[in-house]
Amino acid sequence: MVRRRRGRNIFFILILCIGGAAAGILIKQSFWNAKSAQEKLDIIFNKTVDHKKVFDMTVLIESEGGKFSYRNSAGNMDENSPFAIASITKMFTAAVIFNLADSRQLSLDDPIDRFFGSGEIEHLHVYKGHDYTHAITVGQLLSQTSGLPDYYTETIGKEKSYEEEIAENDAGLAFTEILERSKKLEAHFINGSEGKAYYSDLNFDLLGRIAEQASGATLENLYDKYIIKPLSLKSTHLSRLDSTFTPVYMGEEKAFRPLYLTSARASGGMISTAPELMKFLKAFFNGELFAKSNIASVEWNKIQFFPLEYGKGMMRVKMPRIMSPFMPAPEIIGHSGSSGSYAFYCPSKQVYIVGTLNQTEKNPFQTIYMMLNCVE
Repeated sequence: MVRRRRGRNIFFILILCIGGAAAGILIKQSFWNAKSAQEKLDIIFNKTVDHKKVFDMTVLIESEGGKFSYRNSAGNMDENSPFAIASITKMFTAAVIFNLADSRQLSLDDPIDRFFGSGEIEHLHVYKGHDYTHAITVGQLLSQTSGLPDYYTETIGKEKSYEEEIAENDAGLAFTEILERSKKLEAHFINGSEGKAYYSDLNFDLLGRIAEQASGATLENLYDKYIIKPLSLKSTHLSRLDSTFTPVYMGEEKAFRPLYLTSARASGGMISTAPELMKFLKAFFNGELFAKSNIASVEWNKIQFFPLEYGKGMMRVKMPRIMSPFMPAPEIIGHSGSSGSYAFYCPSKQVYIVGTLNQTEKNPFQTIYMMLNCVE
């Protein structure tokens, strides 16, 4: 399973505008206004599952107070189908880090070399000939402000990137291999440079190992202790080679990548279902998993996928109406994954939306906004 088709994400704002205009042409306003929210959502859902790009889909929408709920599934999925949530896993990892900070097993200000052996991470962050690795903090990893390169998409010379390798065949990387690949790459800026962020899976791979070193427990046990057991989740777990989940589409082809998914771990290795992902998302924002003060104040920085911003294990999309004139695009906070997965909270509407398009070649943001705009 490939998690990111990066170039396409950069232009999703244009898709929002064009898609919104097209929707206005296809659906007469009087006809549309006469429909209930449920009917509108059904229409959007059925148009999204076009059997050209989107073959499988599941979505669950719930309001803060529980007065509104919508769920639907298609293709090889039903509402309880397990699927790879990809980079939404980063929010699970953030929840673990917040818990360890709350219990003072680590601090977000800790330099990361506290948790690694001598020489293990040396030269991991080299910028203009200087090694800044030992100045990186846990908090910088969490907010993607470390400046570290991304071994998943970046490469040197004519070598294939890991993303390209996975597109062809299933393969996993051990943590030592992730470090080796990363050390060959140039960092993007000095860690903590004001206003700068760069999205890299490496940040969360390191956080997963730091969580284990700080607690003395495995990552699996940490997810279990701080998330899965407190929320009584039955189908959510870190992927194993024998895990069952819905294969992701890459274009028109199904891609089953258990080796890759199992090695993704803290940056993208979780499997869940729509109802359980909804339960997690609500708990994350409502202070049920860690002290709410951890996310009370978030410094958002732009990452390389305009107009996405990042802060403390979360993505944010916040656009003025002028940038999306045909369709309102209110602020949403949460995370998406390049498998087409998504888990977002819309503060202005007090609505949560989770699910997946189960397709690496289509990002979910147009669908998210079209659906959110059906909910008053």
